[in-house]
Amino acid sequence: MARTSRRLTATCPADCCVTVARADRRGRASATDRLYDRRMRSIVRACLASVWLTCAIIGTATIARAEIPLPADITVAPTASTGSAERAFLGVWAHDAWNEERPAALVVQSGASAGLLRVTLAYDRDKGRPFPAGFTDSPGRVVDGELRAELSPNVSARYRILPDGRLFGRLERRGTWHDVRYVVFDRLPAIPHRTALTNTDARPWHMVDIPMTDPDTGRPITLKATYYPSSRRGPAPLLLMGHGDVTPGYEYLVKRHGDLARLFVSQGWAVLEMMRRGTGGSGGTLLPEFRPDSPPTAAYGDRRIAADIADVDAVVAAVRTWPDIDASRIMLGGHSRGGMIAIEYLAARPDAAIGAINFSGGGWCERDEQTFLKGRYTVDRFAKAGASVRKPTLWLYGDNDSCFSVPFIRRGFDAYRAAGGTGELLIYSGVPREGHDLLSHAILWEQRVLDMLQRL
Repeated sequence: MARTSRRLTATCPADCCVTVARADRRGRASATDRLYDRRMRSIVRACLASVWLTCAIIGTATIARAEIPLPADITVAPTASTGSAERAFLGVWAHDAWNEERPAALVVQSGASAGLLRVTLAYDRDKGRPFPAGFTDSPGRVVDGELRAELSPNVSARYRILPDGRLFGRLERRGTWHDVRYVVFDRLPAIPHRTALTNTDARPWHMVDIPMTDPDTGRPITLKATYYPSSRRGPAPLLLMGHGDVTPGYEYLVKRHGDLARLFVSQGWAVLEMMRRGTGGSGGTLLPEFRPDSPPTAAYGDRRIAADIADVDAVVAAVRTWPDIDASRIMLGGHSRGGMIAIEYLAARPDAAIGAINFSGGGWCERDEQTFLKGRYTVDRFAKAGASVRKPTLWLYGDNDSCFSVPFIRRGFDAYRAAGGTGELLIYSGVPREGHDLLSHAILWEQRVLDMLQRL
């Protein structure tokens, strides 16, 4: 489905808004009118994205070179009162960004008394938003191997050192908007009198190329993917994550689900976020959510699923040859359409993976399926998959999902279970603004996902 990112809040041109509003008021619009309405919504979203991107570029064009400011009096050497547990955290940590958007660093120094550390969280400007660069100091203590610090009455941070020496950070914000964010920092060498970090683009992932023979043309193409190496030594289990449908005109964007990936890395997993054909720089041709010349049909939906399974086949074949991946422990995951593909692939290739996580997954949005497919396509596909899946699956949805109502979600899962499929469905209340963006709110599903990993 196309709705795979947060809603844009910029003001749209008046004529676009009137077109959408009128279409919404039509109680008995024809199938053609509804398809036109859907396409117009996609055009409006593309217009709003352009407005937001333009404003962000204009707003940041005059800002100086990006950098993360640091305190001028950094001393990372231990003092006589620094215990062994505290010494492991001393230093400068960086090369990641909260929410993939705001580059940050952490400076840990000895405190004024035994067991106390001085914890400085530094951050670059927030691109596209009016938040300047800066840093905050707070006292910290090591408890049960974790460095804990309270940044404010509503914000707390916890850090722990991973097996490969990197630092995993969890920032929790309480209050009206309760949520968490994660980072995976590298330890940087100590440089005297350093007052800023200028490498603000570094992240705990890198892009990789996956070779594939295009089944449509027989020619070799390359699929793009984002790879997060594991924090453990030796072959690691892998989460293979898929994205949802893309907004027309933005097929070039690379999609990442950074908080989910970092959480898996903290548990010793590697993560690969693949881009299907025709998206994010991958070769081949994208089969779009909606064709310009005809409405959705079950046959077209099946054709798209077959194409997506072929893409996943190519990625699975490639990662099985990687020495740092345990080929016997691959888990599938996905958001929106990617969630449906995770379940579909587990049904089609039951020996290829040990389980699947489906975030807000389905075919077309419920309204489109009711209009063109009698509301049955997603339900029927999940029923068919249930006849084959006997591995653990986790289905996570929000009760305010604009694509799927709760009854629609339950019909799909019940059909899957009735056919013999194994899995657990959780429907969350309280997803801010848009339930289809549940994946962006880890505070809701964090513990349940960790519980699943412990059982695998």
